Amino acid sequence: MSDDRHGLSGLLRWYPPAWRARYGDELVALMEDSLDGGRPTARFRWSVAAAGLRQRARALDALGRRGLPADRVRDGALAVLCAWAAFVLAGGSFAKQAEHFGSSLPPSQAGLPTAAVTTVMVAAVVAAALVVLGAVAALPAFVRFLRAGGWAELRRPVLAATALSVVVAGAMVGLSGWAHSLSVAQRNGADGVYGAAFLTWAAGAAVALGLWTAVAVRAARRVHLGRRVLGLEAVLAAGVALAMTVMTAATALWWGALAVDAPWFLRGTDPGTSPSPIDPRLTLTMVVMVAATAIAVRGVARAGRSWSRLRAA
Repeated sequence: MSDDRHGLSGLLRWYPPAWRARYGDELVALMEDSLDGGRPTARFRWSVAAAGLRQRARALDALGRRGLPADRVRDGALAVLCAWAAFVLAGGSFAKQAEHFGSSLPPSQAGLPTAAVTTVMVAAVVAAALVVLGAVAALPAFVRFLRAGGWAELRRPVLAATALSVVVAGAMVGLSGWAHSLSVAQRNGADGVYGAAFLTWAAGAAVALGLWTAVAVRAARRVHLGRRVLGLEAVLAAGVALAMTVMTAATALWWGALAVDAPWFLRGTDPGTSPSPIDPRLTLTMVVMVAATAIAVRGVARAGRSWSRLRAA
Protein backbone atom coordinates (compact mmCIF):
# COMPACT_ATOMS: atom_id res chain seq x y z
CA MET A 1 0.00 0.00 0.00
CA SER A 2 1.86 3.04 -1.25
CA ASP A 3 0.17 5.76 0.78
CA ASP A 4 -1.66 5.38 4.05
CA ARG A 5 -1.23 8.91 5.40
CA HIS A 6 -4.99 9.43 5.41
CA GLY A 7 -5.84 6.06 6.95
CA LEU A 8 -7.15 4.48 3.76
CA SER A 9 -6.30 0.98 4.93
CA GLY A 10 -8.34 1.66 8.08
CA LEU A 11 -11.45 1.99 5.93
CA LEU A 12 -11.09 -1.69 5.07
CA ARG A 13 -12.40 -2.59 8.54
CA TRP A 14 -15.92 -2.06 7.21
CA TYR A 15 -15.46 -5.09 4.94
CA PRO A 16 -15.60 -8.75 6.06
CA PRO A 17 -12.18 -10.35 6.79
CA ALA A 18 -12.31 -12.79 3.85
CA TRP A 19 -13.10 -9.95 1.45
CA ARG A 20 -10.26 -7.82 2.86
CA ALA A 21 -7.76 -10.64 2.47
CA ARG A 22 -8.67 -11.10 -1.18
CA TYR A 23 -9.40 -7.58 -2.43
CA GLY A 24 -8.04 -5.21 0.24
CA ASP A 25 -4.86 -4.13 -1.53
CA GLU A 26 -6.73 -3.55 -4.77
CA LEU A 27 -9.34 -1.39 -3.05
CA VAL A 28 -6.71 0.75 -1.33
CA ALA A 29 -4.94 1.27 -4.67
CA LEU A 30 -8.26 2.23 -6.26
CA MET A 31 -8.98 4.72 -3.48
CA GLU A 32 -5.52 6.26 -3.87
CA ASP A 33 -6.11 6.72 -7.61
CA SER A 34 -9.55 8.26 -6.98
CA LEU A 35 -8.21 10.74 -4.43
CA ASP A 36 -5.12 11.60 -6.49
CA GLY A 37 -3.19 12.66 -3.40
CA GLY A 38 -6.08 14.49 -1.75
CA ARG A 39 -7.66 13.79 1.62
CA PRO A 40 -10.76 11.58 1.75
CA THR A 41 -13.88 13.62 2.44
CA ALA A 42 -16.61 12.59 4.85
CA ARG A 43 -18.78 11.65 1.87
CA PHE A 44 -15.98 9.49 0.47
CA ARG A 45 -15.53 7.69 3.82
CA TRP A 46 -19.27 7.16 4.12
CA SER A 47 -19.49 5.64 0.65
CA VAL A 48 -16.68 3.20 1.45
CA ALA A 49 -18.28 2.29 4.78
CA ALA A 50 -21.69 1.74 3.16
CA ALA A 51 -20.14 -0.51 0.50
CA GLY A 52 -18.33 -2.48 3.20
CA LEU A 53 -21.50 -2.97 5.22
CA ARG A 54 -23.27 -4.22 2.10
CA GLN A 55 -20.50 -6.76 1.61
CA ARG A 56 -20.87 -7.88 5.23
CA ALA A 57 -24.62 -8.31 4.75
CA ARG A 58 -24.03 -10.39 1.63
CA ALA A 59 -21.46 -12.52 3.42
CA LEU A 60 -23.84 -13.18 6.32
CA ASP A 61 -26.69 -14.02 3.96
CA ALA A 62 -24.49 -16.40 1.98
CA LEU A 63 -23.29 -18.03 5.19
CA GLY A 64 -26.88 -18.50 6.33
CA ARG A 65 -27.76 -20.24 3.05
CA ARG A 66 -24.65 -22.44 2.91
CA GLY A 67 -24.37 -23.60 6.50
CA LEU A 68 -25.64 -26.76 8.08
CA PRO A 69 -29.33 -26.80 9.08
CA ALA A 70 -28.43 -26.51 12.78
CA ASP A 71 -26.25 -23.48 12.05
CA ARG A 72 -29.01 -21.86 10.02
CA VAL A 73 -31.51 -22.35 12.85
CA ARG A 74 -29.11 -20.70 15.25
CA ASP A 75 -28.28 -17.85 12.85
CA GLY A 76 -31.97 -17.23 12.23
CA ALA A 77 -32.59 -16.95 15.97
CA LEU A 78 -29.56 -14.66 16.35
CA ALA A 79 -30.93 -12.42 13.59
CA VAL A 80 -34.07 -12.03 15.70
CA LEU A 81 -31.94 -11.22 18.76
CA CYS A 82 -30.05 -8.49 16.90
CA ALA A 83 -33.30 -7.09 15.50
CA TRP A 84 -34.81 -7.09 18.99
CA ALA A 85 -31.82 -5.11 20.32
CA ALA A 86 -32.42 -2.44 17.67
CA PHE A 87 -36.13 -2.54 18.46
CA VAL A 88 -35.38 -1.88 22.15
CA LEU A 89 -33.79 1.42 21.17
CA ALA A 90 -36.81 2.36 19.07
CA GLY A 91 -39.13 1.30 21.88
CA GLY A 92 -37.27 3.51 24.34
CA SER A 93 -37.62 6.41 21.92
CA PHE A 94 -41.36 5.80 21.62
CA ALA A 95 -41.76 5.61 25.39
CA LYS A 96 -40.03 8.97 25.74
CA GLN A 97 -42.18 10.57 23.02
CA ALA A 98 -45.43 9.17 24.41
CA GLU A 99 -44.88 10.52 27.92
CA HIS A 100 -47.85 12.50 29.26
CA PHE A 101 -49.86 12.23 26.03
CA GLY A 102 -53.01 11.64 28.07
CA SER A 103 -52.99 15.25 29.28
CA SER A 104 -53.49 16.39 25.67
CA LEU A 105 -56.70 14.43 25.18
CA PRO A 106 -60.13 14.48 26.79
CA PRO A 107 -61.12 11.15 28.41
CA SER A 108 -63.54 10.40 25.56
CA GLN A 109 -60.67 10.37 23.05
CA ALA A 110 -57.95 8.78 25.17
CA GLY A 111 -59.21 5.19 24.98
CA LEU A 112 -57.61 4.10 21.69
CA PRO A 113 -54.14 5.63 22.16
CA THR A 114 -54.07 4.45 25.79
CA ALA A 115 -54.88 0.90 24.66
CA ALA A 116 -52.14 1.14 22.03
CA VAL A 117 -49.53 2.21 24.59
CA THR A 118 -50.64 -0.54 26.97
CA THR A 119 -50.31 -3.07 24.16
CA VAL A 120 -46.77 -1.89 23.45
CA MET A 121 -45.85 -2.23 27.12
CA VAL A 122 -47.31 -5.71 27.49
CA ALA A 123 -45.73 -6.95 24.26
CA ALA A 124 -42.37 -5.49 25.33
CA VAL A 125 -42.50 -7.42 28.60
CA VAL A 126 -43.43 -10.61 26.75
CA ALA A 127 -40.58 -10.16 24.25
CA ALA A 128 -38.06 -9.49 27.02
CA ALA A 129 -39.25 -12.60 28.90
CA LEU A 130 -38.85 -14.72 25.76
CA VAL A 131 -35.31 -13.40 25.25
CA VAL A 132 -34.46 -14.27 28.84
CA LEU A 133 -35.90 -17.76 28.39
CA GLY A 134 -33.74 -18.21 25.32
CA ALA A 135 -30.66 -17.22 27.31
CA VAL A 136 -31.59 -19.61 30.12
CA ALA A 137 -32.09 -22.47 27.66
CA ALA A 138 -28.60 -21.89 26.23
CA LEU A 139 -26.96 -21.41 29.65
CA PRO A 140 -25.74 -25.02 30.17
CA ALA A 141 -24.02 -25.01 26.78
CA PHE A 142 -22.54 -21.59 27.55
CA VAL A 143 -21.13 -22.83 30.86
CA ARG A 144 -19.50 -25.76 29.06
CA PHE A 145 -18.01 -23.29 26.58
CA LEU A 146 -16.52 -21.21 29.41
CA ARG A 147 -15.09 -24.29 31.13
CA ALA A 148 -13.42 -25.25 27.86
CA GLY A 149 -11.52 -21.94 27.81
CA GLY A 150 -14.07 -19.71 26.10
CA TRP A 151 -13.66 -16.89 28.64
CA ALA A 152 -10.32 -15.92 27.07
CA GLU A 153 -12.19 -15.09 23.86
CA LEU A 154 -14.98 -13.15 25.56
CA ARG A 155 -13.01 -11.38 28.27
CA ARG A 156 -12.17 -8.17 26.39
CA PRO A 157 -15.62 -7.52 24.84
CA VAL A 158 -17.33 -8.36 28.15
CA LEU A 159 -15.09 -5.97 30.08
CA ALA A 160 -15.67 -3.23 27.49
CA ALA A 161 -19.44 -3.71 27.63
CA THR A 162 -19.39 -3.79 31.43
CA ALA A 163 -17.30 -0.62 31.72
CA LEU A 164 -19.56 1.33 29.38
CA SER A 165 -22.68 -0.01 31.13
CA VAL A 166 -21.38 1.27 34.47
CA VAL A 167 -20.76 4.71 32.97
CA VAL A 168 -24.21 4.76 31.36
CA ALA A 169 -25.88 3.71 34.63
CA GLY A 170 -24.06 6.43 36.57
CA ALA A 171 -24.98 9.02 33.97
CA MET A 172 -28.61 7.91 34.14
CA VAL A 173 -28.70 8.60 37.87
CA GLY A 174 -27.28 12.07 37.30
CA LEU A 175 -29.70 12.82 34.46
CA SER A 176 -32.64 11.64 36.55
CA GLY A 177 -31.77 14.06 39.34
CA TRP A 178 -31.28 16.85 36.82
CA ALA A 179 -34.62 16.12 35.14
CA HIS A 180 -36.49 16.48 38.44
CA SER A 181 -35.32 20.07 38.66
CA LEU A 182 -36.66 20.92 35.19
CA SER A 183 -40.13 21.61 33.86
CA VAL A 184 -41.88 19.31 31.39
CA ALA A 185 -41.09 21.73 28.55
CA GLN A 186 -37.41 21.86 29.51
CA ARG A 187 -37.20 18.08 29.62
CA ASN A 188 -38.74 17.88 26.15
CA GLY A 189 -36.42 20.19 24.23
CA ALA A 190 -36.69 23.66 25.75
CA ASP A 191 -33.40 23.18 27.64
CA GLY A 192 -30.73 22.68 24.98
CA VAL A 193 -28.01 21.65 27.42
CA TYR A 194 -30.17 18.98 29.00
CA GLY A 195 -31.29 17.81 25.57
CA ALA A 196 -27.68 17.42 24.41
CA ALA A 197 -26.78 15.57 27.61
CA PHE A 198 -29.74 13.23 27.18
CA LEU A 199 -28.83 12.49 23.56
CA THR A 200 -25.26 11.75 24.60
CA TRP A 201 -26.53 9.38 27.28
CA ALA A 202 -28.87 7.72 24.80
CA ALA A 203 -26.01 7.20 22.35
CA GLY A 204 -23.92 5.62 25.11
CA ALA A 205 -26.80 3.34 26.08
CA ALA A 206 -27.23 2.30 22.45
CA VAL A 207 -23.53 1.46 22.13
CA ALA A 208 -23.62 -0.51 25.40
CA LEU A 209 -26.60 -2.52 24.18
CA GLY A 210 -24.81 -3.14 20.90
CA LEU A 211 -21.70 -4.37 22.72
CA TRP A 212 -23.70 -6.81 24.86
CA THR A 213 -25.55 -8.05 21.78
CA ALA A 214 -22.23 -8.61 20.01
CA VAL A 215 -21.00 -10.61 23.02
CA ALA A 216 -24.15 -12.73 22.94
CA VAL A 217 -23.81 -13.38 19.21
CA ARG A 218 -20.13 -14.30 19.51
CA ALA A 219 -20.79 -16.69 22.35
CA ALA A 220 -23.85 -18.25 20.69
CA ARG A 221 -21.90 -19.01 17.54
CA ARG A 222 -19.32 -20.96 19.52
CA VAL A 223 -21.48 -23.07 21.80
CA HIS A 224 -22.99 -26.38 20.79
CA LEU A 225 -26.77 -26.56 21.15
CA GLY A 226 -28.67 -29.83 20.91
CA ARG A 227 -31.71 -30.30 18.71
CA ARG A 228 -34.22 -29.74 21.50
CA VAL A 229 -32.62 -26.47 22.52
CA LEU A 230 -32.37 -25.34 18.90
CA GLY A 231 -36.06 -26.08 18.41
CA LEU A 232 -36.93 -24.13 21.54
CA GLU A 233 -34.80 -21.19 20.41
CA ALA A 234 -36.62 -21.16 17.06
CA VAL A 235 -40.01 -21.10 18.82
CA LEU A 236 -38.91 -18.33 21.20
CA ALA A 237 -37.53 -16.31 18.28
CA ALA A 238 -40.89 -16.59 16.54
CA GLY A 239 -42.57 -15.30 19.69
CA VAL A 240 -40.21 -12.32 19.87
CA ALA A 241 -40.83 -11.50 16.20
CA LEU A 242 -44.58 -11.68 16.78
CA ALA A 243 -44.32 -9.34 19.78
CA MET A 244 -42.28 -6.90 17.69
CA THR A 245 -44.94 -6.99 14.98
CA VAL A 246 -47.64 -6.24 17.54
CA MET A 247 -45.65 -3.35 19.02
CA THR A 248 -45.02 -1.85 15.59
CA ALA A 249 -48.71 -1.99 14.73
CA ALA A 250 -49.71 -0.54 18.12
CA THR A 251 -47.21 2.32 17.75
CA ALA A 252 -48.60 3.15 14.31
CA LEU A 253 -52.13 3.08 15.77
CA TRP A 254 -51.10 5.44 18.58
CA TRP A 255 -49.54 7.82 16.06
CA GLY A 256 -52.66 7.77 13.91
CA ALA A 257 -54.94 8.47 16.87
CA LEU A 258 -52.82 11.41 18.03
CA ALA A 259 -52.53 12.74 14.49
CA VAL A 260 -56.33 12.99 14.34
CA ASP A 261 -57.17 14.14 17.85
CA ALA A 262 -54.05 15.92 19.16
CA PRO A 263 -51.50 16.72 16.42
CA TRP A 264 -50.12 19.53 18.58
CA PHE A 265 -48.80 16.96 21.06
CA LEU A 266 -46.71 15.28 18.35
CA ARG A 267 -45.01 18.56 17.39
CA GLY A 268 -44.90 20.25 20.81
CA THR A 269 -47.06 23.21 19.75
CA ASP A 270 -49.89 24.92 21.63
CA PRO A 271 -53.03 22.83 22.28
CA GLY A 272 -55.71 23.35 19.67
CA THR A 273 -53.28 24.10 16.84
CA SER A 274 -53.10 21.93 13.72
CA PRO A 275 -49.46 21.32 12.80
CA SER A 276 -48.32 18.49 10.57
CA PRO A 277 -48.46 15.19 12.48
CA ILE A 278 -45.28 14.03 10.71
CA ASP A 279 -42.73 14.29 13.50
CA PRO A 280 -39.11 13.51 12.49
CA ARG A 281 -38.30 11.66 15.72
CA LEU A 282 -41.41 9.54 15.58
CA THR A 283 -40.82 8.87 11.89
CA LEU A 284 -37.31 7.61 12.62
CA THR A 285 -38.67 5.49 15.46
CA MET A 286 -41.20 3.87 13.15
CA VAL A 287 -38.60 3.27 10.45
CA VAL A 288 -36.37 1.43 12.94
CA MET A 289 -39.32 -0.58 14.24
CA VAL A 290 -40.43 -1.63 10.77
CA ALA A 291 -36.88 -2.48 9.64
CA ALA A 292 -36.13 -4.47 12.81
CA THR A 293 -39.42 -6.35 12.55
CA ALA A 294 -38.72 -7.22 8.91
CA ILE A 295 -35.28 -8.58 9.84
CA ALA A 296 -36.81 -10.59 12.69
CA VAL A 297 -39.50 -12.08 10.45
CA ARG A 298 -36.88 -13.06 7.90
CA GLY A 299 -34.77 -14.65 10.65
CA VAL A 300 -37.76 -16.64 11.87
CA ALA A 301 -38.49 -17.83 8.35
CA ARG A 302 -34.91 -19.02 7.92
CA ALA A 303 -34.88 -20.73 11.31
CA GLY A 304 -38.23 -22.40 10.63
CA ARG A 305 -37.21 -23.79 7.25
CA SER A 306 -33.90 -25.03 8.60
CA TRP A 307 -35.56 -26.61 11.64
CA SER A 308 -37.89 -28.55 9.37
CA ARG A 309 -34.91 -29.87 7.42
CA LEU A 310 -33.05 -30.68 10.61
CA ARG A 311 -35.96 -32.73 11.94
CA ALA A 312 -36.30 -34.59 8.64
CA ALA A 313 -32.59 -35.44 8.55
